[in-house]
Amino acid sequence: MKNILYTLLAAVLIYSCSNNDDIDGISPEVSGNNKLPKELAVDSSQTFTQIISGQAEARRLGLQFNFSDFEPTGVYAKPNTTLTVNVSLLSGTDYPELLVGTYSRGDHWNKQPQSYFLQSGINKIEVNGEGGMVYVRYVSDNNPNGKVKIDFNDGWEHSPLYQYKKTTNANWKKMLERFADVPTATLVGEKEFLVVSREKAIEYQDENQDELLKTIDEIVTIQNNLSGMDGSKDIHKPMSHKILMVEYTGSDYYMFAYYYRTAYRKSDAVQYILDPNILKSDGWGPWHELGHMHQMSAWTWSEIIETSVNLYSLAVEKEFGVTPSRYKRDNRWEQVKNYLALSDDQRNFNSDNADVWIRLGMFYQLQLAFGDDFIKNLHKHIREKQPLINNDEDKMRTFMLTACEVSGRDLSQFFKKWGMNFTNSNEVYEEIANMWLLEPESDISLITE
Repeated sequence: MKNILYTLLAAVLIYSCSNNDDIDGISPEVSGNNKLPKELAVDSSQTFTQIISGQAEARRLGLQFNFSDFEPTGVYAKPNTTLTVNVSLLSGTDYPELLVGTYSRGDHWNKQPQSYFLQSGINKIEVNGEGGMVYVRYVSDNNPNGKVKIDFNDGWEHSPLYQYKKTTNANWKKMLERFADVPTATLVGEKEFLVVSREKAIEYQDENQDELLKTIDEIVTIQNNLSGMDGSKDIHKPMSHKILMVEYTGSDYYMFAYYYRTAYRKSDAVQYILDPNILKSDGWGPWHELGHMHQMSAWTWSEIIETSVNLYSLAVEKEFGVTPSRYKRDNRWEQVKNYLALSDDQRNFNSDNADVWIRLGMFYQLQLAFGDDFIKNLHKHIREKQPLINNDEDKMRTFMLTACEVSGRDLSQFFKKWGMNFTNSNEVYEEIANMWLLEPESDISLITE
């Protein structure tokens, strides 16, 4: 079952240098006593430009989760050692935060990295017994204008680092062979970065890594489009951060999404983000988890967290040409028909009479009735209005009113047919009536694929 982790106040949802055919020249990069060809080496000196914070971006777009507002360095900090870095401020006044370790990279689903706020000059960081990959978070909630250079001096190792359209598969394999003492490998795309065990990276080293990263970029782009991140206004500009997709070694969750990452269990799920063929043809799980990163808080009430997310999965499935849709393949329309045939007192959208998949039918019917732009415009309309939300009933009200506004139709009978009944639903239906809209020309609740 696909899982998502929500806030603590809610339910927990939650890869040898003996073959230099691909090396154009040797440019030693030193770490300790090791000299490496430049194609295999991590830069010991890296420059970072300050970016907007994950929290500020999530707030702008109305998202429930922050994307990953930190950058992978490819540097591995060894356990129980002193990591020494030299920080030079090039512009601005702010300094970055250094993270050691990766969110959820371990046995606990909510494992956190070590965090250190850097200062100008030499910084000595005492790394714990786990060590880990090093990331730089250099953010501001508004008007980011800083720039820093960080020199990694001592206490670190090179790691397997694959960069989209830059690293060759041959060099990737050399990294995975050479850096045998580093347990983690990183692959960086345009909209994502994957952090997995070296063991799993080796297992899938013969795959096309560029194709893999390109496919993930496409998935995120499709979901961005469904979310109305079209740049038509500043508020609708696409998310500026990448998404961390991490291998998780615990047992609690198969896959999940949470702040700053999506995670995939090592034993039975991580293959979906390492094999591009599986990801594109049978990748509902990652499509689903990346979809969670796109859900908006203002209209995602508790009972549809695991429902509306599948709109993003369906969009990817359709774009990738997987037919018929999972909804049709799994005979969900028959279940919808049976639910809608229940008596008025049994049809309660938020009750156990309507499961995750039945509930999806309501949103899917609206999309089929009013076109793909319906969901896109729903996101945009709510993002622009920024309604005040205090509880789930406010979220249901926001969805219902906005659906009517975006469709230009009075959808009261449709919502009543679906059992959208809650404490103040009568007031919401009055608000819809006062919009003086025409009803749909036909019964939308009868629509199927």
